[in-house]
Amino acid sequence: MPDTVVIYFNALSSRARRFARHYEAYFEAYFVRQQNAGSVVVLPSSASRHHDIELLREACQTANECVVIGGDGSVNIVANVVVKTPVKLTVIPVGTGNDFARDHGLRNWRWRMRTPITTSIECLGVANTCYFVNHVGTGLSVDLMHLQPAWLKQSAGRLSYSIALLRYLFGSFNHRSRVHHEQHWDDGQIVALGRYIGGGIPVHPNANRSTGILARIGIPQMGRWQQLKALLRVVQNKVEQTPALEFSTANKFSIGDSEHPVELDGDIHFQDPVSVSVLTEAIYVTVPAGQRL
Repeated sequence: MPDTVVIYFNALSSRARRFARHYEAYFEAYFVRQQNAGSVVVLPSSASRHHDIELLREACQTANECVVIGGDGSVNIVANVVVKTPVKLTVIPVGTGNDFARDHGLRNWRWRMRTPITTSIECLGVANTCYFVNHVGTGLSVDLMHLQPAWLKQSAGRLSYSIALLRYLFGSFNHRSRVHHEQHWDDGQIVALGRYIGGGIPVHPNANRSTGILARIGIPQMGRWQQLKALLRVVQNKVEQTPALEFSTANKFSIGDSEHPVELDGDIHFQDPVSVSVLTEAIYVTVPAGQRL
């Protein structure tokens, strides 16, 4: 049976559009060399997540591989389509965060065209009925989203996360979320499946996407300099040794309250407490052969 490759790319990114043309030409030439009557389906993103998911589901019914060219939000959309299917997920990083790609050691956008590949069977996080590839969060992570408008991401790129953090740390306390947790208030609550959030901050250094143990990071309400010290320790891979934070691992958590939005992989999804768990052997991910995850 002929192969089918679906290429889904972030239409708002000029780099993603250019990379999509290169990969379309690459796979077409590959099928000719292999004398394979395969086809390439190219799908640009739209303003509607629901619309993109419907188009991807239709296209992936006969696909062997889905190449997503974009950031973590684009990866999340594709993961919610290919979950529990034989379609392989291939990620070409083009975004401000790229935490999923970073977790897999994927940096050069040409890697899929140049590198021998293998397939990794991995877990997905589940928040209520939605899947996530990196993390789910409320409070601080949502506040940071609001501090990164589209113009800042486009102009500053990866630096937009650092700028947003500085704006958060040294900005007004009145603009911070306060999320209720047991007998106190948190500045933020995060549950991570992968190692990183926010453009490379290592919140779950021992993460393993094959076993899928989740890490919950609670950020209690604290002073400005306490938060800065805690952040510096986290950046140094010392999140578990940071007394100011609440760190624990398990297969299931609950985060959020009824007053604050909850985001998955950088997109708002809920406004209520969320039950977070793990779906094992959920997706097939294409990675460089010999890559240690």
